[in-house]
Amino acid sequence: MSAPNDNYAIHKVSLKRTRQACGPCRRKKARCPGEKPVCSLCQRLGQRCGYGPQAPQNRTGRSRSSPTIAQEQEPNEPVASNGNRMELSSAERFARIEDRLDKMASIMQSSLPPDFLKSEVETYLTHFHDQPYCVFTKDWLLNQESALPLEIAFPLVALTSRLSRRSPSPVGSGGPPTKYYAGKAWDILSQQYRTGKLGLSFLQGTFLMALVDFADGQSPRGYTSIAIGLRTIQSAGLNKDKYISSLTSAETAERRRITWAYFMLDRSYNASRDYSLCLSDKHFTILFPAPDTPPSIRIEERQMCGTLHDGPGKQGEKVDQGILACLLRLYSIWGKATEYVFAPFDKTALPPWQTGSAMAALESDWMQFETRFADTHRYINVEFTRRAREEPQSRSYLSTWMCVQFLFHSIHCLLHHPFVMMVKLRKMDGNIPATFLQKSYESSLIHSRWIARFIREMAESDFHLYDPFIGYLCAIAATIQLEHTASKTPQIAQMGSADFRTLVDYLTDLSTHWENMGVLVTRVNELASRQKNYKSLYYNQDGYSGALSRMPTPSNIPRMSAADEALMWDILDFGSSSTSTEPVELAPSQDHVMMSTSHFPEHFLNPVTPGQGRQSSLASLPQMMSPMGPEQGSLGLDPMAEWSFSTRNGDGLDAALPELPDWMVFGGYVSEQL
Repeated sequence: MSAPNDNYAIHKVSLKRTRQACGPCRRKKARCPGEKPVCSLCQRLGQRCGYGPQAPQNRTGRSRSSPTIAQEQEPNEPVASNGNRMELSSAERFARIEDRLDKMASIMQSSLPPDFLKSEVETYLTHFHDQPYCVFTKDWLLNQESALPLEIAFPLVALTSRLSRRSPSPVGSGGPPTKYYAGKAWDILSQQYRTGKLGLSFLQGTFLMALVDFADGQSPRGYTSIAIGLRTIQSAGLNKDKYISSLTSAETAERRRITWAYFMLDRSYNASRDYSLCLSDKHFTILFPAPDTPPSIRIEERQMCGTLHDGPGKQGEKVDQGILACLLRLYSIWGKATEYVFAPFDKTALPPWQTGSAMAALESDWMQFETRFADTHRYINVEFTRRAREEPQSRSYLSTWMCVQFLFHSIHCLLHHPFVMMVKLRKMDGNIPATFLQKSYESSLIHSRWIARFIREMAESDFHLYDPFIGYLCAIAATIQLEHTASKTPQIAQMGSADFRTLVDYLTDLSTHWENMGVLVTRVNELASRQKNYKSLYYNQDGYSGALSRMPTPSNIPRMSAADEALMWDILDFGSSSTSTEPVELAPSQDHVMMSTSHFPEHFLNPVTPGQGRQSSLASLPQMMSPMGPEQGSLGLDPMAEWSFSTRNGDGLDAALPELPDWMVFGGYVSEQL
């Protein structure tokens, strides 16, 4: 029988052998031969062998035996250190492999099914391509539709998921599809920004996410995206066509398109009360993008693609640089117009009716643009309504052409807006020419009616534009037509009411997809409810002949309350509809808004049947201030039904107003159209 001391000795030897065993043998509780750096057992089994302090030690055993173990291991310390290094090196390798596997799993989870991505690309080409922003060439997008880089694919789907029925949230994402795709997109783009991979795909993805952010009320990040994009473009020389000699024509086209896309986005949002343009026109010296036409019918590039700074053409010269070039020229004028409108008052500035004034220069640019507008793009020659119905292959061209028409007329809507005129004129010294006021009145009425007319023509042709910027232009026109709903002339009031409802209904349709459009609808409706506070912003709304009983002066220019002015500025400042710093109420309360709108859903992702929002809005929209008194505009009654109109060379409201001058109506004579 063994003595207790013998048992302790056996246990001590066994514990020592366990601690001296390699890691794999300890885990398997196998008898380790103890050879270093690789034991014979591990070598025979073909497994990695390493020594190190991996197994947890018993505190009592360690306290008792640590001096002896330390003494025994001192001669072998260098070998143990090498073993530790091998063990750590092996652990590092395993960690790197696991990290790569995690990244691969993340990529596999982040990838989008090719068929799904292809359908979203089709949605983008139908509803966003060149409407108005020229982010991609159509050929490149079609060639890459099922294999887009992740930094482009997720931003694109985050944008198109608002309109597409085929954009479900991945299982387990726990949120609406747009939020999920936007979050993934920013993860990818942020990683590229951190690693300095600011290539063309980064610019394209960041641009698409700026559109998403502005629509979602994330305007600070949207403004930052524009600034990052434009500074990246400037540092790479894309705005000056640097380094293009080593690029193919397709690569050059992609660089030019994304550069001009940022040019437009900068002018859509940044020219406002709180922001300024990131890059002025003088910094963009590159050629315009080539039209999306088959290569077989393209002519020499430089002849087709002009620049923003080309001089006036020769008399009779007709050079068609493409409809996209027309849109870019108008965006240049729009950027200058918004800078003029939002600029603080300058006492040294010339009055707007004088030669050399900022207003005169803008109108000169606007008319100079007409001299460059090729006949093939003119309203009468395009035959929009017929082609929209009969030529689906022309949709891409017609979409860009419609954006041109909206922007062309909106420039004058903004410059001659009665509120803008009021603000600009009330601080000036001296008398105001009555003719200037008369022409401003006519311009605002004519061009805002054109905007409403295009909305009706699109509805008749089942043609839709979804970009929020188009909705913003409609809001400007709606605030002008709102002025005419209170006219003492019944016909003018009725036309104003009809146009106002047309424009608000279009905004209501857009609000089902874009949150900032819901904010804009609420503000326009709120302004309508406040109209009784300030009545009319026109100096002499009902005098069409220009005959006035007294000279207009800044002192007798109409006024608005501070609250009404703030609301009007919020409507005219597009970026303010995209800010999240104020509480956003997406439906006006019934106690302080006269006009009801269709209910805005919690999220803006569900597609709607075209025209559905318009019909619901018409059904619930009460008449605005009636020209014959408030008792005539009871809720739920269509004011148009109270008027019996005869026909004059046609039918409808415009044809039934023979006592109005031709410039007021759209009959056989179409005023100031492209």
